[in-house]
Amino acid sequence: MDICPWLLRVFVLVILVSVQGGRYDWMGYDKFDEMEEIYNSVDDQNCRSKSKAEMVMREDLVTQIPFYNNLLNRVWYRNRTSLIHLHNMALNRAFFFSYILQKMNSTNDFSLQPNWLYMYFSVAADVNANPTGINASAIIFDFNCTYPNWYSNLPFNNTLHLFGPKAYRWDDYQDQDNFLREPTRNVAAVTDLGAGNGKNYTLASYKMNPWYSNWLPDLTAEKDSVTKFTYSVGVRYSNVSGQFTEDNYIAHPFFGPPLPGQNEKDIKMFPVTYTKPYFDCGVQGKWMFSATSPIIDYMPRYSNWTHMRRPRTVGVIVMDIDWDMIDFNSCDPGTGNPGPSYLSGIHRCKTGTTCKNKIGYGFMRGGYVCACKPGRRYPVWIDPPFQGEHIEQATDTEYKTGFSCSEVQLKIQVPPPPPKPEPKPKKQITASQRLKFHTRRKRSVTYDYAAFEKMLRILRQKDSVTPENCKDLPDNTLSFPGSVAYGVDTQFEVEARTALRLAHFLSNFLQNTDVDENYGNLRGGGRLHKDHLFGEVIANVMGNPKILSSGLFYDRNQFYNIDGTVKEYFGPLAFRKNGAYNAIDSAGLDKPYVDEDWFAVVKSRWLTNIAGLKTYKVRPHIRSNPEGDSRIRFEHFPLRYKAPEYKDGYWTNPRFKCDGRVDRWIVTYVIPFFGWDGVKRKIQFKGVVTVDVPLDLIEINQCPQPFHVANAFKNTARCDQDSTKCRPMAGFKFARGAYRCDCKEGFEYMHKDNKFWIEGSLIELEYEKKRMGLFSKFDDMRCRIAGGDRATSTVVLVITALISLTFI
Repeated sequence: MDICPWLLRVFVLVILVSVQGGRYDWMGYDKFDEMEEIYNSVDDQNCRSKSKAEMVMREDLVTQIPFYNNLLNRVWYRNRTSLIHLHNMALNRAFFFSYILQKMNSTNDFSLQPNWLYMYFSVAADVNANPTGINASAIIFDFNCTYPNWYSNLPFNNTLHLFGPKAYRWDDYQDQDNFLREPTRNVAAVTDLGAGNGKNYTLASYKMNPWYSNWLPDLTAEKDSVTKFTYSVGVRYSNVSGQFTEDNYIAHPFFGPPLPGQNEKDIKMFPVTYTKPYFDCGVQGKWMFSATSPIIDYMPRYSNWTHMRRPRTVGVIVMDIDWDMIDFNSCDPGTGNPGPSYLSGIHRCKTGTTCKNKIGYGFMRGGYVCACKPGRRYPVWIDPPFQGEHIEQATDTEYKTGFSCSEVQLKIQVPPPPPKPEPKPKKQITASQRLKFHTRRKRSVTYDYAAFEKMLRILRQKDSVTPENCKDLPDNTLSFPGSVAYGVDTQFEVEARTALRLAHFLSNFLQNTDVDENYGNLRGGGRLHKDHLFGEVIANVMGNPKILSSGLFYDRNQFYNIDGTVKEYFGPLAFRKNGAYNAIDSAGLDKPYVDEDWFAVVKSRWLTNIAGLKTYKVRPHIRSNPEGDSRIRFEHFPLRYKAPEYKDGYWTNPRFKCDGRVDRWIVTYVIPFFGWDGVKRKIQFKGVVTVDVPLDLIEINQCPQPFHVANAFKNTARCDQDSTKCRPMAGFKFARGAYRCDCKEGFEYMHKDNKFWIEGSLIELEYEKKRMGLFSKFDDMRCRIAGGDRATSTVVLVITALISLTFI
């Protein structure tokens, strides 16, 4: 019988069944299917006919949400990095607008306040500088809380009924200048939600405003003492290079978002709150998830009855992320998956395995792995662990016969240490003897003893420098090579994007505004005021607890004052120290900042060659008149500007910043910004934006890596390379032993201690005991070759014996 046609029929039948069903019989209807039906039931074509209840999902779909008082005391994994950045950027913008509106809350400063172009470019920068983390940004003002300084035909002290500039990522695959017809993620559309039909977002009938009720309306003063916290920033200005205008910091108090205590549980007392997942109908046409934070200002403004003014929540900052890009944890609730979580427990791991979350899947099945429980092992023919995406695609037979772990036989009980012997005098061991001791043991072919000694020297040097003695130490003691900060570009990317966001805003403003340009009754952009830029760097520091300081440094003779005069240097630098926030104009320092290495390196790269800059676009729609009867395109549509990407920035070597302000080990991210030259003929380098992050918060990697990887700590892990493989562990900040040793394929964990991997910190401790001649478990910290279970072994032996007898 020819089996080829039979195999072909089976193959076609399998394909047809797969195409027809899409799911197998063993997979029952669960909570994910329920949410998927809701997700697919609303789209941009039918959303206007849906009720508001049909456009909002359950509140417990997004779990492990970051809040202000647990940002630094919890281990946050990479699947929550975007939510933390969303939180910090909402807080950043809330601090800025609260500070600047109260700082300039006077008749004389009315014309200098941020105007409509400032706000449009601000929200556009939030989107363009974060192509994957932030999908939309908005500044939403409450009813009659906007005092516009950009309408020449609107009387002074009058308000706009509603004003809400919102930027969102525009899908530009059909734009005329997109020849490849592929989305570029560098175009932001900006519109005013307070203009046009159905513009009253304060009404309960407005379907897309779950962010409004979080903070607005704020009509009574009953809870002002607990919902508005008084912050204070000390500022030192400089009008002449090398000198400050005052010897002390001038305090600028302002009311801002709430500041919760460490044990606060009430959501309303947090400075950032979140919405339920909702469908943004008519704007983005997607399911969104938003972080919101309040804007505080004195109201009413410009009144002779100043004693009647109160700090009032006048608006809300809204930062959006695509809901289907947020990972959910399908494993069972527990310590690593706290509830309430509606989608917990929908995994398909079998008995004998434990579920572990896997990042990067968003709203999709399969975002987990099934690891063998302690005392069990994987089949020898797979690369562990079992992948959730493979299980979700398995047939009935594959699922019934696979994805199981067999029991480990003859587990070893590690003996307790013997009684402590009498202490003996320590023998001095030279470096050559230690090296000889290491070479006698063939435990690891990739272990680098020289790198291990180097790691110890680095840790000792880091601990030896303090704020008290840093001024007396030589320069080479106050810095490390760049390899010590390996991983800073990924671990602190969101902090660096805070600086990138400001560089985008400055580049856009400097390239698309003119001092005296007007558009009928609509005034143009004007100039940037020094208080605007002080407020920007202050907001960078106050909005992110990992940013120690942030600066904005103009190149020489590139900053123009409001009156048109040129200032030689202008460099607002904000920093936090001992719980206080201060800012200085670095122009007042004795040494010009343009002579610093970090400024010179970036300037030399971008001074004459800007070919590497990317072109970004802004598609602004504005209101047709102050009443907001309709939305129209802005006269210049679209606006284009050139700005850097994240990869164009520069991470400095770690150094101890001994300046009396920061006084800590830091790593600095430096990114340039650009504007037109004097005659608007070409784009030129204008200055840099910086953020300083603490070296203490970097997670080091001791696992084996190739020779070309610039990591000062690589190849120092003490895992047994024959039977285990090294994996870095999250949550250990600049600490030795932040890794684990997992059993390789074909090996099994043999110890009876309710674990299935070996901690690096324990290995490091036991190795130090062995070096000192003490009792140590170091040689037992490995995996053994996996053996079959007893039944299987017996069957194999019988079959082998029968085959042998047959051929005798």
